[in-house]
Amino acid sequence: MTHKEIEKQNFILWYGLYATDKDLELARTNYKETLNRLLKEYAEEIDKIDRTKHFYEQIAMPKRTQTQQYDATLKINYFPTKLEDIILEKSL
Repeated sequence: MTHKEIEKQNFILWYGLYATDKDLELARTNYKETLNRLLKEYAEEIDKIDRTKHFYEQIAMPKRTQTQQYDATLKINYFPTKLEDIILEKSL
């Protein structure tokens, strides 16, 4: 692995798994230039991480007491046999 690949892997793991909001704020104040460079270079990977975190927080976190925001019900539109015959007769 090259130095660049190791840097990328370390940053992505730190940002995605270990960094808290407090850690990010500290990095913004103490290492602003380095953090901005890394965020810019790995923006695509970070975007994937952010979307995944948001999705996980919306669905999988049990601490929420509100109803789940995603509706996964199966809706089947069909006509009963007799009603279908009546509709077909009226249309002819």
